Amino acid sequence: MKTKKVVALMLAAAMAFSLTACGSGDTKKKEGDSKTENDGAELTKDDEQYVNTYIGAEPTTLDPSVRSDTYSSELLINCMEGLIRMEQRDGEYQAMPGDAESWETSEDGTVWTFHLGEDRKWSDGEPITAEQYVYSLQRSADPATGCPNTYFLQPILNYDAIGKGEMDPSELGVKAVDEHTLEITLTAAMPSFLESTNASIFYPQRQDYVEKYGDQYGSDVETMVYNGPFKMDSWVHNSSVEIVKNDQYWDAENVDLEKVNYQILSDTTTIANAYDSGQIDYIAVSSAEEVQKYEADPDSVYTKVSGGTITFYFYNTEDKVFSNEKIRKAFTLAMDQDDMNEMAFGGLREPLYGWIASALSVEETSMRDVAGDVILEQQKELEDEGKTAKDVLIEGMEELGLGSDPAKLDVTFSLAGTTDWYRTLGEYIQQAYKESLGIDLKIDFSEWGIFSDNLTNGNYQIGFMGWGAYFNDPYDMLSLHISENNMLSTNWSNEEYDKLVKAGVVELDPEKRMQDYVDAERILMDNYVTCPIATSVTHSFTKSFLHDKYAEYGQDNLYFISPGWKNVYTSGR
Repeated sequence: MKTKKVVALMLAAAMAFSLTACGSGDTKKKEGDSKTENDGAELTKDDEQYVNTYIGAEPTTLDPSVRSDTYSSELLINCMEGLIRMEQRDGEYQAMPGDAESWETSEDGTVWTFHLGEDRKWSDGEPITAEQYVYSLQRSADPATGCPNTYFLQPILNYDAIGKGEMDPSELGVKAVDEHTLEITLTAAMPSFLESTNASIFYPQRQDYVEKYGDQYGSDVETMVYNGPFKMDSWVHNSSVEIVKNDQYWDAENVDLEKVNYQILSDTTTIANAYDSGQIDYIAVSSAEEVQKYEADPDSVYTKVSGGTITFYFYNTEDKVFSNEKIRKAFTLAMDQDDMNEMAFGGLREPLYGWIASALSVEETSMRDVAGDVILEQQKELEDEGKTAKDVLIEGMEELGLGSDPAKLDVTFSLAGTTDWYRTLGEYIQQAYKESLGIDLKIDFSEWGIFSDNLTNGNYQIGFMGWGAYFNDPYDMLSLHISENNMLSTNWSNEEYDKLVKAGVVELDPEKRMQDYVDAERILMDNYVTCPIATSVTHSFTKSFLHDKYAEYGQDNLYFISPGWKNVYTSGR
């Protein structure tokens, strides 16, 4: 245990995740901080409007149809826009106009009509049209595109048949009624559909750019055209990205920042030094010591965001070892979420015992409150049977003809990073499973691109990652495991699970919808497809001169109040 404590201290000192958070943020305002006017008067804005920040790794692509990583999403949120924007107003996230200035739905809730503003333009001055939305959605729905986020399209009429190759993508339920009117037809009414259109898969695309650049579309500044509040100005790969205000953006007069400078930084010491020296204006921290350090800094503002992003690991159910449910069960029930949160995350996350984070709800009710702590219940059931996780592991090994000595079991745990934090995390996981299961676990470290390719190709046994919900409905996260989606490359399939998730998303009765979701999650957890670890809590600090125009007066203004930098400005830099 002494060695374990050393590992915990090393993890606390080295950890730096850059996961997208979903949910509302709490801000802490220090005594004597008078930068927010209590009388509601607007602050004096700086003459030069810019922000210096960072992302943790090289973005893979800005192609909305194939984007899958957080780093690319960070740039897309700022440089592109969809039909709506989900932004905070009066303490709640609301659907605000994007390219669509208004919208309505049919009486039965299956047909949505979006009216695009006639002043919406691309960064090159070309008009934005309904047909460009049709093209984008059809391109993403086409199996040949290989879109990793097609689960967002599942509710749209004919998508399932298109995904199976039974219908042409042109038959997807999307239509340009005229140049400025887009019609989307759903298979059935979906209560959360409007909010889901905020996802990047619903961004428009220009066919001329896609055809001109082919596989290079979205790989560099000149291979994209933009319709958001900012546009890319430079991209020095693996080093930096600069985005600048898009003067063709329909709401440009309300965008204050002239540019946002991103450094690509993964080393925690480098990031801390950059923030301390004023090179960057924002930092996400991951140890109690760092929180205390920056809380004491009068020039920093603290934001804590707990939302729909979770940390978990998952199994390749087609792997010889992890095709066995008992072995998956043993690995899941052997992990102590509380201990891992303390040791690996410095106690700054929230232990999670089911697939759905507490922030995701049906109407106003958290699904986690209804579904309970599933893993704790499973551990208690195992204890009542007089068994340990190691006993279950040995049973599974014997079923596969692998003997009864866990030390001889060949298992590799894959991590998507090579930094000190990941290497120390690997050491912690090795120790934890050595103690609980008697396994000599191997750890594979690789950069995100290689890790992602290995998942796609089934070249892994256990993987570890974080995933964030795009909108507030449990369907968002449950749909990752629908058979035809297989978003996490677990290769698990369950007909009843698929049926329940698909029924829940279109169920108008909130109690019935909740029950469908709870029953579906129970199937997922009872099949031991994933092992949820924690809800990611973002602990971030911004320089005190950063403000969000829609933060409530009397609070500090923060990056996380509204997604992206559109509503941010500086005062008193």
